[in-house]
Amino acid sequence: MTRRSLLLLALLLAAPALPARAQDPFGIRPHRPWRTLHTAHFTFHYPAEMEAWTRSVAERIEPVHDAVRALVGYAPPRRTTVVVDDPTNSANGSAYPFLGAPAMYLWPTPPEPSSTIGSYRKWGEMLAVHEFAHVAHLSRPSRNPLQRLIWRLSPVDFGPIARRSPRWLFEGYATYVEGKLTGSGRPHGAARPEVLRQWALEGRLPTYAQLNASGGYRAGSMAYLAGSAYLEWLVARRGDSSLVHLWRRMTARTDRSFEAAFTGVYGQGPATLYGRFAAELTGKALEVEERLGADTAARGAVVQKLTWYTGEPALSPDGDRIAIVLRERDEPSRLVVWSADSQPESEAERRARARHLARDPEDVPAVRVFPRPLKVLATLREAGGAAHDHPRFFRDGRRLLVSRLERQGDQRLRPDLFEWNLDTRRLRRVTRGAAVRYADPSPDGRTAAGVRCLAGVCDLVEVELAGGRVRVLAAGSPTRAFHRPRYSPDGARLAVGVQDADGTWRVATLPAGGGPLRYADADDGVNRHSAAFLPGGDSLVLVSEEGGIPNVAVLDPSTGRSRLLTQVTGGAFAPEPSARGDVYFLSEHAMGLDVRRVPLDARPAAVAASDPSLVPAVQRPPVAGDSFPPAPLGAARGYGLGPRGRRLLVGGAVATEGQFSTILLGGSDPVGRLGWTLQGSYGERGTWRGGALAAELRRFRPALQADLFYAEHQPSRQDAGSYAPRALDVRYRGATVGAQLLRQFNARRHRYRAGASVGRLAAGDASEVARPLAFGEYAGSYTVHRGSRHATLDVALHGAVGRTPHASPAAGADASWHRTVASAALGVGTRTRSLRARVTHGAVSRGAHAVEHFLVGGVRPPLVDASLLSQRVALAAAPVGVAGGRELYAYRLDADLGLPLAPFYAAHGSRGGFRDPFRVVGAERTVALPAMPFIRVPSLRAQLGAAYTFDAPFAYKTRAYVSVEYRP
Repeated sequence: MTRRSLLLLALLLAAPALPARAQDPFGIRPHRPWRTLHTAHFTFHYPAEMEAWTRSVAERIEPVHDAVRALVGYAPPRRTTVVVDDPTNSANGSAYPFLGAPAMYLWPTPPEPSSTIGSYRKWGEMLAVHEFAHVAHLSRPSRNPLQRLIWRLSPVDFGPIARRSPRWLFEGYATYVEGKLTGSGRPHGAARPEVLRQWALEGRLPTYAQLNASGGYRAGSMAYLAGSAYLEWLVARRGDSSLVHLWRRMTARTDRSFEAAFTGVYGQGPATLYGRFAAELTGKALEVEERLGADTAARGAVVQKLTWYTGEPALSPDGDRIAIVLRERDEPSRLVVWSADSQPESEAERRARARHLARDPEDVPAVRVFPRPLKVLATLREAGGAAHDHPRFFRDGRRLLVSRLERQGDQRLRPDLFEWNLDTRRLRRVTRGAAVRYADPSPDGRTAAGVRCLAGVCDLVEVELAGGRVRVLAAGSPTRAFHRPRYSPDGARLAVGVQDADGTWRVATLPAGGGPLRYADADDGVNRHSAAFLPGGDSLVLVSEEGGIPNVAVLDPSTGRSRLLTQVTGGAFAPEPSARGDVYFLSEHAMGLDVRRVPLDARPAAVAASDPSLVPAVQRPPVAGDSFPPAPLGAARGYGLGPRGRRLLVGGAVATEGQFSTILLGGSDPVGRLGWTLQGSYGERGTWRGGALAAELRRFRPALQADLFYAEHQPSRQDAGSYAPRALDVRYRGATVGAQLLRQFNARRHRYRAGASVGRLAAGDASEVARPLAFGEYAGSYTVHRGSRHATLDVALHGAVGRTPHASPAAGADASWHRTVASAALGVGTRTRSLRARVTHGAVSRGAHAVEHFLVGGVRPPLVDASLLSQRVALAAAPVGVAGGRELYAYRLDADLGLPLAPFYAAHGSRGGFRDPFRVVGAERTVALPAMPFIRVPSLRAQLGAAYTFDAPFAYKTRAYVSVEYRP
């Protein structure tokens, strides 16, 4: 679980510090056919294609509810909403412990066996236990009457545990619960002891202050791994009931901090006891290392020392080249092809070393512990910001089959296959939207075997490489998954990882064209996966967790017997046999993954490190988890417009023109098919006042929008003084209908919008006149990536036609008008720094009413659709009216330097262009978040900044401003 409700609340409150174009954190597509399923305590909403996976979870969710409630000591009295969807084709989930409306979001794609969450009995079961543990734990209400009243009146009602718990506590506790109730999960897998043991041996266990971190290698996992192990250690000292006592003290009538509640249960503070836990863990890790022995050869020879998350290595058929994905903390991923041969010291390096020693004969040359960097023969960088992964050589050694996550236009991410030619460096797309990963090309190069994960079901499939057609070789199910198929050297058979209902990963073989599965390994409860045929085709090399440590092993399929090739203290993953008689693999250390190799004839001592007294430095012995028997379910029904939920929010602005506040009552359903907002605005006379009812129906594509509004604005009476004549004061009421279509891909995004409005407008002291109009808009962007650098071109076009009668028509005046606004922006930068320049030009037809002329200054109208007032140009640092006219010229420069506020320089001119502009310099941050219906939050735009003006009529002024506005 990576996105929690507290994080999203902080995201909203800290909105000015976020980038201006944040992505939808949920990616739900409400236009698809959705279904609803009820149980006693839960309501499931899911796309129709995910029926099988959702029912497999829903039929066991009530026993999960009862078991979690018994262990945690609490469960929310209100029904919990569960949304099932698969936006990124990855394993994840999240929980939102709102006291009034608890919710969970489940992603059905199962994790891979080498993942830290790869050990489970059933993925849906473990995910449901973990996320509902969050809900039950964090939604426990306060028994303090004042606290309950205050939070009941707030827009988001959280309990004291949710507000005060450090990340390690609530993530570690949900992980603790998953282990206690399922007898599997991280507390019983090989990954947790592998990470904790290796980090302890290297002296890199996180300090207490670092437990909540998420930025370093594996740092984000420590809240789960170390947090759950620390809680188990506390329970062993103080008993099973101590955790429930902690939750009771945190929610007591007496208001306490987490530190005080913890100390009251365990006698000392959490940091003090964690220090003791870490010391004991380090001692146990050293004991494991001693038992494993000092045979360094059993750990494999380092081929390349690396850091961060390294991809699985692939060897060319002749063993001369290695393809691998390299990842770094601050740089984009890249796929490189290395020469497999170590590089000798060059003549230039030898001469340089000799010159250095000649200048300083007493200097001591550095000791080389690790091999020299391998020679890079080719590099494939990200395309459209998407990295390539899972490289596999074709038999000719000149081409590679790779996968890449592709955005499907409606925000879904799905892996697709590409063929990379090393001679021409060209990339050819093989599939579109196929969701195939870990594809291995057949020896004849015509097909590839891979795994397709859709709707929570991972099938073993064959892909026709010429046309991209996909055929199922072995069907998966919610309780059967496949992983990483590999062809035999003759192309007749496939080896593949299989996980069935008991959760154990095993290795099976089958005919390459499909047929019955035959398990190749022993049915002894040991996880074995990531198999590949050795060059002779008679044996397999694989990852075996025998003894509780992931190691490389050789398996004889005819007998089911295996022998270890490695004996590492951390973990060994992704074995890849070489034609030269070695096996390459990844070996984990506390900074990342190294590439190592071991000879096929290696025979290390097979020492099992399974002594229960050494937990958590070794794997916890298996235990029987709770039984969650399936219960009959009623029939699902169509989602319709879904159940309604409401939220009360406040907004408004403090700017140069004055101050106003808005109060909003918004409603939505969990998947966002229909969102609406009813808001009112009131403030100083020179600011926006009025009310509006807006709605957006996303049941279809494009989405349909409608508004009813009344707004009045009197810039002649604004707080900073009168810079606009009274004739530009307006009262405006009307209705709008429109349609919008969003399309988003890896490097491109498009927004199309069109609409019409009828309304009545009164300007100055004149009486109301009808103001009908129609508009059309396009906004798009295209991004080019070059390594860590990128360039983005943004284009926006707006056109409107309408009729606004003059109160006293002058000669040549025309009630009809048309207006165009066009802008283009170019941005360049890296992941943390960027520069952006935007130019804008707008014009309205001659003779148009004065209120249709451009008017610069103030904040954006909060109640009226911005497309109806495209002549109003926001500039919060200046009062309304500092520039304007029939034409608009503007440019703006922004420099995002990674600071809370981004410096900018802007100039606005009217018909004379930039000969007499109004210029400002300042720093601000704007964030625009899409609607988040799952937590009942409408789309949000927030801005915070300060600026200095240079020119008349508002020269040499410094103003700060802040605004928050909403749309459905």
